[in-house]
Amino acid sequence: MASTVKIPFRDRLVAEQNLERIRQRLSAIAYDALPNLLADSTDPDSALNLLERLCATAEEPVLKLFARSTPRDQALLHYVVELFAHSQFLGETLIQNSDLLHTLAREKNLDRSHGREDYREHFARFASRSLETDVALLLARFKKREYVRIVLRDVLGIATLAEVTAEISALSDVLIEEALRSASADLQKRYGAPQTTDAQGRAVEPAFTVLALGKLGGNELNYSSDIDLLYLFGDGERHGEGRGELRETTNREYFIRLAQQVTETLGKVTAEGQVFRIDLRLRPQGREGEPAVALSHAHRYYSERAHDWELQALIKVRHSAGDVGLAREFIRGVQARVYKGGTEEDIPGGGPSLRSGSGQSAPASLTPPERLNFSAIETALNTRDKISNQRRRAVASGQESASIDVKLDRGGIRDIEFLVQCLQRVYGGKERWLRSGGTLFSLQKLHDKQHLGGKDFHELTLAYEFLRKVEHRLQLRRGQQVHRLPESQDELRVIARSVTEEAKTGEEFRDLVEQRMAAVAGIYQRIIHSQQQQEGKDREAEFRLAATIESSGDQSYQQLLERLAADSPALYEVAVRRELASHTRRNLHRFLSSAFTGSERYGAILREPQAVERALRLFGASDYLTEMLIRHPEEIATLARLRGENRAGEAPLFGNEPMSAASADPVFDYVAQAKLAHPERLALLRQHYRHRVFAAAACDVMELRGVYDSLAEMTTAADEATQAALAIAGAPAGFAVVALGRLGTEEFDVASDADLLFIHDEGTDIKAATRAAERMMEALASYTQEGTVFAVDPRLRPRGAEGELVTTPKALAQYFATEAQAWEALTYTKLRFVTGNEALAEQAIATTQQAMRRFRVGNALAEEVRAMRTKLEKSDSAANFKVAPGGFYDVDFSASYLLVRHGIGETRGNIRERLYSLAERGLLSDADCATLDAAAELLRTLEHVIRLVLGRARKSLPVVEHAREVTERLTGRVLGRAFAGGLEQELAQSAAQVRAVYERIVR
Repeated sequence: MASTVKIPFRDRLVAEQNLERIRQRLSAIAYDALPNLLADSTDPDSALNLLERLCATAEEPVLKLFARSTPRDQALLHYVVELFAHSQFLGETLIQNSDLLHTLAREKNLDRSHGREDYREHFARFASRSLETDVALLLARFKKREYVRIVLRDVLGIATLAEVTAEISALSDVLIEEALRSASADLQKRYGAPQTTDAQGRAVEPAFTVLALGKLGGNELNYSSDIDLLYLFGDGERHGEGRGELRETTNREYFIRLAQQVTETLGKVTAEGQVFRIDLRLRPQGREGEPAVALSHAHRYYSERAHDWELQALIKVRHSAGDVGLAREFIRGVQARVYKGGTEEDIPGGGPSLRSGSGQSAPASLTPPERLNFSAIETALNTRDKISNQRRRAVASGQESASIDVKLDRGGIRDIEFLVQCLQRVYGGKERWLRSGGTLFSLQKLHDKQHLGGKDFHELTLAYEFLRKVEHRLQLRRGQQVHRLPESQDELRVIARSVTEEAKTGEEFRDLVEQRMAAVAGIYQRIIHSQQQQEGKDREAEFRLAATIESSGDQSYQQLLERLAADSPALYEVAVRRELASHTRRNLHRFLSSAFTGSERYGAILREPQAVERALRLFGASDYLTEMLIRHPEEIATLARLRGENRAGEAPLFGNEPMSAASADPVFDYVAQAKLAHPERLALLRQHYRHRVFAAAACDVMELRGVYDSLAEMTTAADEATQAALAIAGAPAGFAVVALGRLGTEEFDVASDADLLFIHDEGTDIKAATRAAERMMEALASYTQEGTVFAVDPRLRPRGAEGELVTTPKALAQYFATEAQAWEALTYTKLRFVTGNEALAEQAIATTQQAMRRFRVGNALAEEVRAMRTKLEKSDSAANFKVAPGGFYDVDFSASYLLVRHGIGETRGNIRERLYSLAERGLLSDADCATLDAAAELLRTLEHVIRLVLGRARKSLPVVEHAREVTERLTGRVLGRAFAGGLEQELAQSAAQVRAVYERIVR
């Protein structure tokens, strides 16, 4: 075990005692890894205390999870330590629900955000397995279990702030939805369903909806937020009789009871805590109002009586649960009052009439003013003053600590939110595009519309993300609604370690927080308070000036263009082109704004105006590459270095010097050989692989080269990264790494997993070989602040997850001679040496191919292959162009089947090379080869383009219109042809032809 001397324990004696107790229960593999994990954790003491409790109480099968050697199991201890270090209350959840460890060990998509549908499905499974009858307890337990995954994505740096808060909000919507479902079922048993009559005199059930406001409304909920809800029901009196306790219950009474029961369910204190603390004070008339109100009453209230601050709160209103149509009707009806610069068409009664649940017209709003909505500024000022006065009184009376409050103190989260809402209300009447709920999204929109200057936009965005991260870390500690920095230096250091590497001590961290908040306060003062000095002046012009001109060197986007005109006329000409598509222009603005945040970044784009021009194609086609450039503007230099040739008829983008993908990479060589600290080597490995992928993907979009050339370059980058990872792992001499799957066929792609097989010779100690494989997977697949290189999947080894992680040529041959199934034989036609002892790898490949001779006898191979193919077809919809009949699996199975059936072992390479080799041997007719080759090229090109456009794998065509349009256009241009009937029709025709060939071959 590594030394624990460098681990910053606060109580070393207790830590040593905990370590000894853990050693007695934890496997040697896991225990040896523990010191490094603790040293990197934010709170080693808390992590160790909770881990000792887990080891003391968990059953043996749970502890055995840490003893396995798959990548998931290697990551499992890391997940547990990080969770325990960051959160006491979720640590308790994990200890009490140790079955979650099995879920985490199986987790394959920790990098994927979950939405409503995911959480609905998860809850349905969870509820079906539970015997719990207390709905509140069931919901609270489910929430904490799902928080474990969300928090891991957060603290491991996998998810952005926007993704984290959106997931918490989506989960919350489902919890509210389930509480409403339960309450509705209960009330209908007691009173019967509410009814009214529609405009045609038919009996219908009035609608009921739950609206979210505040942070939930903006999809920006915290881990420990109150939730602001508004309950609405459709108009109309009860039709028919009730039953049960009250036979004459009015709809109003029914829906008030429904709102009360939903609130009670969500707010009930259970053994797992509350689901939520519910705040209904934003409803009409606040505390004095009824819990649920009719649509017509709500419209009248916000039209005639609501205070301006109540209207401001409606900026973030959105549907959360219940009837979505009623929610939309309400939101449409209040928009003109919220954004008082709206047009006549925005006003209920002023344009097409809006109808309530009973078919009655909603009341007309007041006529909006033609000028900008300056009452919004007064509201922001008054609210800010009230908050400041309340805070001062609370501190003076000793009710609150004087420690920094990152939410309510000047320059805090609330100031940023108020500033954004104020600007939205000032300009949102005339510019509908500004009407959105989320703060970060709204900041971007305000900047795009030039209502916020470049420097202000970046200062506010960085501050908001930083302060919200601080807020999250504070709340994770104990699961409490905390916004003030701790006064204890030890606690402050823990928060500092969890938030940033910029501050080494608690005092430095406090200073950093104060600096960020001071920057926000300065912007707020300049923009909001500027209107107080506008007596007798053109208030609109002055306010616009304050919102767009910063006091320091950076400027609004318009002023950035002016600066570009002076610094780089060539770049200025690119930035102001009128013919740019809106998607391209928006991404160009985002990129330039990001580049202007630092002198080095700005200098990089000034040096390469032609590269920025080349990037326009990326901005229009690939959100994935755009995001990479925005996060790493220095990569613009990569575009300047790319060289290649275009298709005939296209304007030249590059010179004629081809980019070499075959030469050894000096950076990966340096990573492999340099005497750097382990974290530094991992960071450099990830950074350089990301650079290689960006360079290859950018070349694909701009040069439109053939897909197999693209995948070959991606494969080369993956191979060289794997070789560097092996050097980091320090493998013994008798050790080799062989690839299968897409890496094996040299068709590795953006967001591909690497299927690897680890081999050792008979003379190499299996423990040393296993340790090398584990370290290698950790180097490639573990999550760090720089992300991962790529996911590693070793489950294609003999006996899958139950087999030894590292095998020998002899064991491989024996397995394929006696146990292997037909699908494994097909898979192992793709074996390819990657790194390590090449002679050992080739021996393993040769002996395996010899052992597969048993599959050549009889018809069992064809029967098993067809059975497996049918099973895959049924696993997904016909839209899946991988598993559907005639999809890529038909092409792949056909080629692999022929290779196994005829005992051909020396054919390697991509699918085209494998098909051509079969045709040369007379095992595949020229016509069938052409059909399968054309289909494979179409499908591989389509898959690759989708990954370039979206940054992730997708099994069917994109749903979003822009992404789908770009996908079809790029796919056609890469293939050099148009799809007369559209890409979907092309896929259908190809599938029919491929299925006919597959049926002839595999029989």
